[in-house]
Amino acid sequence: MQEKVGRSESRLESYEEKRQKVSQFNLTSDIFFGKTVEDIDACQEVVQILTRKELKIKSVKTQYSIRKVENRSVVLDVLAEDGNGCLVNVEMHPQEDEDHVRRVRYHLSSLDMSYLEKGTDFESIPEVYLIYITKKDFIGRNRGINEIIRVVDGTGTVLNNGVHELYVNFEGTADTPEQRELLDYMVHSAADYETGTFPHLAARVRLLKEKKEGIDIMCDILDRERAEGKAEGMAAGIAAFILDNLEEHKTEEQILAKLVKRFSLSQEEAGKYLAEYIPKD
Repeated sequence: MQEKVGRSESRLESYEEKRQKVSQFNLTSDIFFGKTVEDIDACQEVVQILTRKELKIKSVKTQYSIRKVENRSVVLDVLAEDGNGCLVNVEMHPQEDEDHVRRVRYHLSSLDMSYLEKGTDFESIPEVYLIYITKKDFIGRNRGINEIIRVVDGTGTVLNNGVHELYVNFEGTADTPEQRELLDYMVHSAADYETGTFPHLAARVRLLKEKKEGIDIMCDILDRERAEGKAEGMAAGIAAFILDNLEEHKTEEQILAKLVKRFSLSQEEAGKYLAEYIPKD
């Protein structure tokens, strides 16, 4: 009987530890945000409130990779599509201090290239909403949502190229009460929050933060991210080790033996790493 009680307490403690870990997340985290808006209804609420358009989302992909053989690849936080074939890319970059505008430019070009097949007309390029979310108002207009419109200088004539470029931040004033509520909620993302403005989004956050199913999902993601980070760190360490030994003019056999011993690799694994740095005739 005592053993059963002990196992029960252990499971309860484990669950509470996981719940506390996940409770620290909010929607400004790209990992948590992406997992939350995988739910189509939740994604639609975010998109409709920020764009003030009745876009009907039919599919959502998160951490969507657009790979380019010759150039830099890009991973989109959220890529959704509505019933009319319009694409919606939502990017969460609250902490990054970089050239946000040029990053958006690259994302847009990557989307166009991925959807425009050779020989097709330019008219087939889909309409795109790109919603780029930052913490700071780097534009400096004290507006929570800024939409970029292409206007011919001095004429007021708008040239519509099918791109709707929105920069969203948590500091500026919002145009509507719904937008202000959503932006504030993204920052705190309380699990017990009740609202009629974005009920599906709030319910999804509640699931991921309070329900065992959701907590397990988030903990699995964290474990996988940690493992991938560890693997990347090890690969970087191995690369630096090989380059240092090559600079010391160590032979291939010497470096191979050192790799096996230093990093607990098999001969085959060490050989694969070394092959990346040893030129072949």
